[in-house]
Amino acid sequence: MNYPLGTGFTSRLNQMLRETKGWTYGAGSSYTGDKYTGRFQFSSGIRADATDSALAEVMKEFNDYVQNGPTDAELKFMQTAVAQSDALNYETAFQKANFIRRILEYNLPADFVQQQSKILKGMTADQMKTIAAKYLQPDKINILLVGDKAKILEGVKKLGYEVVELDVDGNKVDGKKAF
Repeated sequence: MNYPLGTGFTSRLNQMLRETKGWTYGAGSSYTGDKYTGRFQFSSGIRADATDSALAEVMKEFNDYVQNGPTDAELKFMQTAVAQSDALNYETAFQKANFIRRILEYNLPADFVQQQSKILKGMTADQMKTIAAKYLQPDKINILLVGDKAKILEGVKKLGYEVVELDVDGNKVDGKKAF
């Protein structure tokens, strides 16, 4: 759960990219996982002429979040937002079935939602900073940019990242398989 960084309209990433810079209509990130693995994902439709600048700003925010964690105000907002939106997660038959599937798959106690809520209410900004430092590792992020090569490639290269160009089938432009 990373509301302060990138989930929701008021998140750092959305506010910076949409409201402050005007480079996108919306931006967000999320964590997903199961028993074996987890994934962090950020996505946004960025104006082509701002791709390099937006990437630099996003990475700056990731690094800042890892270094400093959420502010107390961001944490408080997240705690309130999650508590208020929790009931929305069980509105449809599909959501209820998925809820039951999680209980069975992870052998969760019947009161796990209440336990989760208690943990969230007791969470501190320092605890979130520790979790972010452990699981959000900006130096290990794979970045996938899709766009007009002529408009974005040179600016992205200037940021110093290794650039691997792929064709529409996922093959390296030099003809070798990417995966």
